[in-house]
Amino acid sequence: MTRPGRYAGAVAAVCVLLALGYGFASWRQAAIAARPQLPVAFEHLDHNKMPCADCHHNFVDRTGGGACYNCHKLTPEIAADMEAMFHDFCRGCHVRTRMEGADAGPLRQCSLCHR
Repeated sequence: MTRPGRYAGAVAAVCVLLALGYGFASWRQAAIAARPQLPVAFEHLDHNKMPCADCHHNFVDRTGGGACYNCHKLTPEIAADMEAMFHDFCRGCHVRTRMEGADAGPLRQCSLCHR
């Protein structure tokens, strides 16, 4: 027979850990959103053969306008993932283009995009 409250300590410990994890996640989101963005050297003229909507989804789905930064950095739900999203998106396009045999611009050297 189990005693009432036998697992109460374990349940309380799990609740504390969950609360701490949630607090850390909230703090991390705020810290990332507040961190300055590294400047990105992006030349539209180098990308003029690409359809604008490939990058500017906000024109297609009418979710906004202006610089990518306006939503991706300032929207708390996605700010923490902004760096990974842009690295995957931009570098992914450059890698695909290079694999097709065309000049693709920078692939891995940070200073070629971040000046």
